[in-house]
Amino acid sequence: MSFVDRHRTRLTLQQAGLDALVIAEPEGFRTISGVSQGVAALFRRAGAGFAVLPADPTIPIGIVIGDLAIEGARKIIPDTRAHPLWIEHAVLGAGEGPIAPRVAASWRSAGRPTDFGRPATFDLRLALAALTDVLADRGLARARLGFDFDYIAASDAEAIRAAFSDAVLVNGSAAFDRLRMVKTTPEIERLTLALELSEAGLRRLAESTLEGHGVEDLHDLFRLGIEEAAAGRGLPAPPSWDYISIGPEPWGAGGRVTHGAIIKADVGCVVDGYSSDTSRNYVFGAPTREQMEFHGILEHAFDAGMEAIRPGVPLKAAHHAATAALASAGLAGYSRGHFGHGLGHSLFSEQWPFIAADTEVLFEPGMVMAFEVPIYVRGLGGFNLEDQFIIEASGPRIMTTLPRTLQSIGR
Repeated sequence: MSFVDRHRTRLTLQQAGLDALVIAEPEGFRTISGVSQGVAALFRRAGAGFAVLPADPTIPIGIVIGDLAIEGARKIIPDTRAHPLWIEHAVLGAGEGPIAPRVAASWRSAGRPTDFGRPATFDLRLALAALTDVLADRGLARARLGFDFDYIAASDAEAIRAAFSDAVLVNGSAAFDRLRMVKTTPEIERLTLALELSEAGLRRLAESTLEGHGVEDLHDLFRLGIEEAAAGRGLPAPPSWDYISIGPEPWGAGGRVTHGAIIKADVGCVVDGYSSDTSRNYVFGAPTREQMEFHGILEHAFDAGMEAIRPGVPLKAAHHAATAALASAGLAGYSRGHFGHGLGHSLFSEQWPFIAADTEVLFEPGMVMAFEVPIYVRGLGGFNLEDQFIIEASGPRIMTTLPRTLQSIGR
């Protein structure tokens, strides 16, 4: 199942002057095709797979992938072309007799040449030959093609340009980023589930943290909450990540929970490649006046930033509003590169666009993002308020449900 909206694809590629996108990045490949590149993706090099996304919605998506995954891929994308990987595989035929000849017979029946040899990993030239066929069959051999050159290594880009000298090749990374910044319904479902499981992990952490616990203990509690919530839904527990700090040294790895300790938990869960992102702050026992005052400043700045988030408003407006609120509260000079980011299928929880001071991109319905106000103060602790939200026609809908105030736990 493709995760892209073909109507939005047409508009986005028309604006970029492209006839098609050709995406090599494993995460982008899967966004377009719904297919995983498999183990070859771990090399993070062009050639593991290519996904062709035409601007014309009547022209089907096509992909190139390693031969190990060809059968499964064709169930999702019928027009899948293969190139050989380093991994040998065969089909055991019916009948009796010695096992080795029966295995070898499957290679002959598949039409394997006698001089066939597998590459050390995979051969970009063979992948490009298969891609040539995919493009030609779609009338795109001489088209204007947007490759994701932000991802592709320079040496691979050179080979790609040589292979398609009759076409016009440009960097399509920006167009692809703009396409996938607005999420489709299946993507929103995955990001919603990821957040719900992550919140279950935070609830377990808040309920079960004890004096003397370290970061690893809190990690285990967060993970336990995810596993419990997933089991309650009849699901396997998906991967998760966390950045947890304890005490007045936000970058210290050896903090222990003591009375009055600040706990910052910036966490996420990854469902089918889609990562949530949220953060909450806790204090073990009763908070001090300073802790409450400082957290209140962050809450005020958070509210100011969220007030600026509306469809049709540039992302930079939220950055300016939060920065101004912090300055008016006495934190003049506070400088944060971005106050949030897009969410999606990525190696990292942070995806373009960013809520930065110079981001002219407008908020659009369907964008799923995280808004955050972090600061790390040695002598006080690490703090980050972060919510996940979706832009709707009327404004942002906060997806995070946990209280945003400084929560006292362990009392």
